[in-house]
Amino acid sequence: MTVNTNITDRNNVSLGAWFEATPEHGKLVRLGVPDPVIGAIEGDLALYAEDRGIDDFNDIPEGEVVAAIADNTDTQTRLRILWEYEYAGLEGCGDDYTEGIDRDQAVDDDGKAVFDRYSFIVNVSASDDTVPDWRDYGFTVEDIEDFARTW
Repeated sequence: MTVNTNITDRNNVSLGAWFEATPEHGKLVRLGVPDPVIGAIEGDLALYAEDRGIDDFNDIPEGEVVAAIADNTDTQTRLRILWEYEYAGLEGCGDDYTEGIDRDQAVDDDGKAVFDRYSFIVNVSASDDTVPDWRDYGFTVEDIEDFARTW
């Protein structure tokens, strides 16, 4: 399915041009995310705007932008974007528990994972009451330890 990312808001700005002006787009470019992936992110945002009748792209919540990026990127890019998004909650998980943690609690001083697995929770806009208003992005010990080595 082809999504028209050339749709324009009331100020005649294309969604692609609007997205290029966002900080998130700049991060993707710096991280080397290829154009086809950026196009897929723009496609998700276009569908979001169309489904909700948004005619001003500035009305797209930041959480939706972050979720579109997380849904379309590789693990390390997804982790970087979620790590830097201040409104994403980080959870550390074990066999019988899940607890909200600060980002500095994810690994010990040697860069080793403290928990068995991890999750970032991002609030998104629910289309109706039957759909949760959050997305959960899971990460393994290896994902977190690999990411910690980049600090």
